[in-house]
Amino acid sequence: MRNVIKILNIYEDTFRVNKYSKKPFRMIGLIDVDMEFYYGIERVTLAFYRSSGTNNNKIKGLWYPIAGIKIKEGEFTEFSEYINYVLYNTTLDGRAVKGWLAKSIFFGKQDEDWQIPGFSNTEHYEPLYFIGKTLRNLYDTKNYNLMKDLNAMEVNRVLSLTEKYRGNNHTQRENFERFIEDIFLEYRY
Repeated sequence: MRNVIKILNIYEDTFRVNKYSKKPFRMIGLIDVDMEFYYGIERVTLAFYRSSGTNNNKIKGLWYPIAGIKIKEGEFTEFSEYINYVLYNTTLDGRAVKGWLAKSIFFGKQDEDWQIPGFSNTEHYEPLYFIGKTLRNLYDTKNYNLMKDLNAMEVNRVLSLTEKYRGNNHTQRENFERFIEDIFLEYRY
């Protein structure tokens, strides 16, 4: 049974961004969405980055989902135990360099040639791709909040919050991990 039935709504006014790197030029951002879980509707924060278009046929300016940002070189230890496990199992050699955008979970083998890599190969492909296009439009039209303290540590902190958002019955971490679990259980190498 899937944890997340579907992503229902994007809270466009929660889109917050900051510059992540100069060369290649990348932005990182957070956006809140409503997800329908098997246990009800919950608000969840997701992280995305704006592609520079320099690697792996990614589209310049499109926003791609990430599970966090690597803080130090080596094995995965900086995320929750479950996210560390997922990244270890979806990343070459189970390691990454400092500053790496944790996107491997979203780059499983695509079923269809028309699918753009980077948005998972699961039932969540369409909504993640839609969010990526929506964020591109919001960014290009300057409809975002600049968050100067949004960096790798802050992205990781927000994704793994052990607090419940108002109206939620589960924590951000629980909800985010269940969403990632759905993608991991359908991940194809």
